[in-house]
Amino acid sequence: MMSTAIVVVAHTQQLAQSVLELTLQMTRTPHQLWAVGGTDHGGVGTSAHKIEMALQEALEKHEGAVLLLDLGSACLNARIASEKFRDRPVYIAEAPLVEGTILAGVAAAAGEVPEVVKARAEEARNIRKVIGGLE
Repeated sequence: MMSTAIVVVAHTQQLAQSVLELTLQMTRTPHQLWAVGGTDHGGVGTSAHKIEMALQEALEKHEGAVLLLDLGSACLNARIASEKFRDRPVYIAEAPLVEGTILAGVAAAAGEVPEVVKARAEEARNIRKVIGGLE
């Protein structure tokens, strides 16, 4: 069984932490989840350095990692941070943050490999939120 870490990257630490806490309610796996948000100086944005530090810590405990992002602009910093770990299975999921993190969390808790955790997160793109008509 392989262990996969999940790194939640958001433009504020509060948002990343909130998504992590919601995922914990569903998965009960705090040792597999990291929340990273805000710039190096505490502003709104993302930080390649903060993401890299979270990945470093996560990959000391797990074989691979999947990153989930709140906005597309976080992708550049996530890619920069991931460069150092090219020899490890580190992936950025193309998924909605909340639903994707929860599905990834369930897969990671089940011991899935990073590629499968990423795929499960990306299945969240097809989740319907509105059932029936809105009149």
